[in-house]
Amino acid sequence: MGASAPQKDRDGLCFFGQISAAISHDLKNVLAIINEDAGLLQDFSLMAAQGMELDPPRLVKLAEKIQGQVKRGDGIIKNMNRFAHSVDLPVCDVNFRELTGLVISLLTRIASRKCVTVTLKEGEQVNGKGDPFTIQMLIAKALEYSMDSAGRDGELDIELSSADGVNVLTISGLSEAIPEEQLAELESISVKAGGKPAYVPQDNILIFKF
Repeated sequence: MGASAPQKDRDGLCFFGQISAAISHDLKNVLAIINEDAGLLQDFSLMAAQGMELDPPRLVKLAEKIQGQVKRGDGIIKNMNRFAHSVDLPVCDVNFRELTGLVISLLTRIASRKCVTVTLKEGEQVNGKGDPFTIQMLIAKALEYSMDSAGRDGELDIELSSADGVNVLTISGLSEAIPEEQLAELESISVKAGGKPAYVPQDNILIFKF
């Protein structure tokens, strides 16, 4: 085993833990809302048992709210499942648009906490070969640092394109310069992901080529 292997494993484990913690917080929030609505439904039932007339439209609205949270929870679990299984995959065919969309979904809580809007612009399908887990780690770390650069109420746009066999991911909307140590970290992960980063400070954009 090479000297860099344990560090690589630890970096991946830290990333997996960070995402898992964010998912658990989202699911806990979903369950709390459902529990609150279930309590309200119980209150209505008790009032009806005491002879109070029920308000059908209000009950329908409450049921729809619960169904919405169940649907939200189902989406979170599906994303968690896709993310968890990416650890098992070797270098393989990668749909970069799909992978980027998944990372954005996984970072929803972090983006909300930092008050930053992240938008994946529509465009062509971008496919290539790579290690899905490491590519996700690279995109997630790049987004996290870009959110810090964009600042509160910032708006990040992500574009994907492909030309002459090179896939390009561009993050725009940065404000402050990304610190050197963060750029060095992105460079290190990029090497593992088979990519190459470039920061263009005059345009406030971060570019990754695969």
